[in-house]
Amino acid sequence: MRKEILCLAIVALMVLGLSSQGFCMANRPPASKKPTPKQAESIQKVSGMVSGYDRAKSTISIAPTNGSLITVEIDKASKISKAGKWIKMTDIKTGDVVSVAYETKGWKKIARTLIVQEKAATKAAIPEKKKK
Repeated sequence: MRKEILCLAIVALMVLGLSSQGFCMANRPPASKKPTPKQAESIQKVSGMVSGYDRAKSTISIAPTNGSLITVEIDKASKISKAGKWIKMTDIKTGDVVSVAYETKGWKKIARTLIVQEKAATKAAIPEKKKK
């Protein structure tokens, strides 16, 4: 009889212990590995002229055709190209026209891709053929 009461008490405590965990977890939202819209990385694009750079901070300032000055940070993951070839940040000059895709992390704008546009050939550089 004593063994039966002891077994019954152990079973009752186990049931009570397991049900209390479920009760505590009922108020928690389900764990989700999908990022919420605020957590999701937002990639934005901008085109404009390079107005300056700070090689020590690895930043480039871009003056878009419409809008205010934007400063983007170049990190090791940033891809920079010109005429289909990979280049370094040091190859970018003030006055170059660029297209940048960047992501915002906190207050920083980090460049993911930066494409330096080739300068269009001017009429002065192309000799004209004389008509006969």
